[in-house]
Amino acid sequence: MASTRGRSSRSCSSRWRSPARAEARPSRHPRERPGTPICHNGASSRGRTVRQHSNAVTVVRALPSPARLGIIGAALAATYLLGVSAVFLTPPGSTTAAWWPAAGAAVLAVLFARRARWAVVILIFVIGVASNFSAGRPILVSVGFGVANASEAWIVGSLLSSGRPDPGLRTMRDVGRLLIAATLGALAIGALAALVVLVADGGDFVSTMAAVTASHASAVIVIVPTALASFGGPRSGRRSEQATQILVAAAVVGFVFSLSNSLPLAFLTLPVLSWAAFRFSYGFVVAELFFTALVASVLTSLGGGPFARAELFGTTVTDEMLQIFIVAQAGSVLFYGAGRLERERLARQVVAREQLLRGGLVGAQVGLLILEPRVFPEARIVLGNLAAAQLLGWPELEGIGEAGVATKMLDLTRPDPVIRILAKHFAGDGSAQAGETTTPTGRRVQFFLGTLGPDSDGAILTAQFVDITERHALEVANEKALLREQELVDQLRDLNRHKDDFVSSVSHELRTPITSMLGFAEELEDSVVDPTQSGYVQVILRNARRLADLVEDLLELGSMTSRMPVRDAALVDANAVVVECIVEQSTTARDRSIEVSTSLSAESPWVRSASHDLARIVSNLLSNAIKFSHAQGSVSVSTACEADEVRITITDRGPGIPPDDLERVFERFYRSPAEALRVIPGTGLGLPIVKSLVERHGGRLTLESDHVLGGTTVSVTFPTEPAPAVSPSAR
Repeated sequence: MASTRGRSSRSCSSRWRSPARAEARPSRHPRERPGTPICHNGASSRGRTVRQHSNAVTVVRALPSPARLGIIGAALAATYLLGVSAVFLTPPGSTTAAWWPAAGAAVLAVLFARRARWAVVILIFVIGVASNFSAGRPILVSVGFGVANASEAWIVGSLLSSGRPDPGLRTMRDVGRLLIAATLGALAIGALAALVVLVADGGDFVSTMAAVTASHASAVIVIVPTALASFGGPRSGRRSEQATQILVAAAVVGFVFSLSNSLPLAFLTLPVLSWAAFRFSYGFVVAELFFTALVASVLTSLGGGPFARAELFGTTVTDEMLQIFIVAQAGSVLFYGAGRLERERLARQVVAREQLLRGGLVGAQVGLLILEPRVFPEARIVLGNLAAAQLLGWPELEGIGEAGVATKMLDLTRPDPVIRILAKHFAGDGSAQAGETTTPTGRRVQFFLGTLGPDSDGAILTAQFVDITERHALEVANEKALLREQELVDQLRDLNRHKDDFVSSVSHELRTPITSMLGFAEELEDSVVDPTQSGYVQVILRNARRLADLVEDLLELGSMTSRMPVRDAALVDANAVVVECIVEQSTTARDRSIEVSTSLSAESPWVRSASHDLARIVSNLLSNAIKFSHAQGSVSVSTACEADEVRITITDRGPGIPPDDLERVFERFYRSPAEALRVIPGTGLGLPIVKSLVERHGGRLTLESDHVLGGTTVSVTFPTEPAPAVSPSAR
């Protein structure tokens, strides 16, 4: 705190933290082992490595404990020595030191401590009490001043370190935080010191508070930045310019505050310090600001400069003017430097992002082109990448937009399909926003055009080109293949139609002679008595019937290609049809010793169908069941009425159908390759014809077979119909 002549008080400061809080919230890097100090930029103090532009606080916190504690002890010793020295800086005629550097040294001691700052606060309190008591002050007054000094250091250190692992001056917000912290700390010590003086000596509270607040605030604002600013980093000026600036600053400050000058020229130092703020590193600016404040305080205390004899209404205001000068210079220059740092940081980010974006565009696999319109027929090529140069066959695009490569002009009248599209776009034809074209290199490209600008006049054209040569070739090949496939389908359809016509024509031609053969053979069967001749006649009849069945199958096969309605549909008794078919197949069943059993529905199930269609379905299924059953086997036939449906089920105990053949048995002319089924004669048309007839009647057909244990079950389901009404005359 400030001291009157003959009395000196020593000020030091610390950031207080309770032991419980220190243990609960250790300042530790996530991968730090307990007890391993970490520099808050990520470097371990064991390795004693810090960031290139770290400040003094970061460097000291990264040191091992012995070295760090030594520096903190040196800062506390400096607090005592600076407090004593400040007494000699008191201007003539003043009772208060104009500048109290011990306050800044105490804050630095607190900032250097990484943990247990409460211990540093206690030491500052002890040093403050001892120094004031040794200077002859009563013990209660000494204790009061010690509390005031410790409070100031704790407030400033807490505000600068709160929520920040590495305090520093990097932005204008950081400078604002420093000024607020210094002001609050100075107000705290000013109020406490004034209260002690008021209670102990009866001094004036307002004047004491104003003097102590100003001297401590100016000291903290000037000294603390020397440890928070980075002394490295970019600078604009050369070393020769820096040396020149140092000489000019020394000359200006020396002249303004010389013993022979009393003119109000203090404003001359601000341009010189601003020169440093805009041209050199932030650390250099802070150092120069510190020495400016130090020289101004020393020379003013010796009676030099514009403030040594400053009066206001007959009252000496030397201290106040010097403190205002220091605070104004420091605040302005610190903000200038921080603003420059932010501007340079933003400029580096913009350059880095531009380089990243430009590198991504130049190295992209998609062809990119950016044009700026000029006087027609020319346009300036702003950017082009290697992909565009290769796709379009424009070697002049390579490297354009990269550093050191000059832009080129593009002639919009050059005979090139891509240039014609670009020229149309510049002319205002909006139809060429996207499309496809072929480049002079023979590549097929898809293009996308857009504009950047408020209007069409002078708007920058952006074009993207995607190589679709392979895709286009594949599409053309697919189109040709589809056309060829369609032609083949049409040819196959024609061939199938011709085949059906041929089969139908031949079948009709065969039906008449086969019918004649059957008729005469049946006549012979009735008239021939000789057993040998009778056997010949039976062979003729059997083969003629097989041939007649084949003809009927072929005729039905021809009708299956069209969705024809049921011909001559009428109500048919399904039970009667089943019985007729069993009687028809009884001879075949008897020849193979196959027992055919029936289980017919109690009520007659009526189906709307042509009589011969339903009979053909049942007969085909029953014939297959008998034909594929083992000799002396059995076949069961049943009918059932289920809700609105009639189900006819035929089950045999034959060898069964392999699972792979179950879906294929309904294909025309397909015969199972299984050994047990291949030896049985057939045309492979029975089941396809049955399925077609069932579907034509709106029914369903299901087939289940067990190839391991044997046996096959075929079920056909038809919509049931009400029984026909019986007329009174028929009763």
